Amino acid sequence: MTFPRAPHKRTMNAATTQERDATPNSLAAPAMPTSGAALRLLAILAVIVAMWWGRSFLIPVTAGLILAVLVTPLTGWLTQIVRNRAAAAVLSMLLVLAVIGLAAAGFGTQLGRVVDRAPDMISLVAQQLSQTEPGADSVLARARQAFGELDRAAERIGGVRRAAPPPGRRAAAAAAAAAASAVPTPAPVDTAQSATVALRETAVTSSGALFHFLGDLTLVIFIAFFALAGSTPLAARFLDLWADDRPRQVRAASALHEGARQIHLYGGVLLVTNTIVGLLIWGAFSAAGLPDAAGWGMAAGVLHVVPYLGMAVLTAMGTAETYLAHGSVVTALGMAAFIVLLSTVVGTVVTSILQGRAARMNPTAVFIGVVFWGVLWGVWGLLLGPALVVLTKVAAEHTSVGRRFAGLMAA
Repeated sequence: MTFPRAPHKRTMNAATTQERDATPNSLAAPAMPTSGAALRLLAILAVIVAMWWGRSFLIPVTAGLILAVLVTPLTGWLTQIVRNRAAAAVLSMLLVLAVIGLAAAGFGTQLGRVVDRAPDMISLVAQQLSQTEPGADSVLARARQAFGELDRAAERIGGVRRAAPPPGRRAAAAAAAAAASAVPTPAPVDTAQSATVALRETAVTSSGALFHFLGDLTLVIFIAFFALAGSTPLAARFLDLWADDRPRQVRAASALHEGARQIHLYGGVLLVTNTIVGLLIWGAFSAAGLPDAAGWGMAAGVLHVVPYLGMAVLTAMGTAETYLAHGSVVTALGMAAFIVLLSTVVGTVVTSILQGRAARMNPTAVFIGVVFWGVLWGVWGLLLGPALVVLTKVAAEHTSVGRRFAGLMAA
């Protein structure tokens, strides 16, 4: 009986190797993810860091270009009248400066009123505290009693620990006690002096921030003027970069047109919401019997330009004015609650809904985007945040890479 010849060892090894290569190995290491997503993430982080690091340059440029887009229709109308684009740009910037000046005057008047009456408010608070009868069961009396017991307990514990010092250290302990008793007791803190120092430091800090803001505003005006005064519009020169690539030029032109339209819609939404806030504050202050209710309404409309932060400032100022007028903490807190509710309903909900419908965006995306730009660029980020969020969505819609991101932001 003959048996089949066994295959050669090399043949068996080759076959076994082929089968092992063909059979999926469950213990094999998982494939490493592609580096494309990691590179995109690093690029996004690098862009964010660059925007934060170069904010001193990027903020005026961005604000100036957005301002130029906003006043482009006005400049075009003035150009038809004066027959000179540079002169029309000058007139447009003068009108913008006049509006900014009126807004600053309206807000500055109310701010000066509150600052001027701050000593009266402090005196009123002190008078009401002095008229309060100290009861035995009051919170302040019980707190003082508790701290007194704590001090006595600490002294007893310290006395027990110092009761039995080593014999060789008694002289040193006595010398240390004598030195401690020789140290002069610090003088009590003068509240008026501390308040004066705090006000002086606050004034210096605020002055520096104001000068920095005025410097940025000057750059914004000049950038907007030069963008408007050129013989060839800046948008046309930008589109000439793709003169040899017609499809990309068409997409870029569509993105620019949509971006300009969204900025104009944002300006309209801002005008409507600021008017609503101003009128409601005017009515509330008139009903509360506060002086210059119309001025307060104008100040509210100006402060609402800066989301969240502006209404916080208005809440503090309105609460102080109400307290000075009525001398009642309850009335002042009621006015503060009304302003907070108004800023929540109109400043957050209505603005986000109107802006979201105008730009076909999710209100949540608008809110998160404004917070992001506020953290990145501060007050300027809050001011420019809604427009920048919309422009980001427009740019993402017109690129193949960002369409998914634009879909995430869509309503």
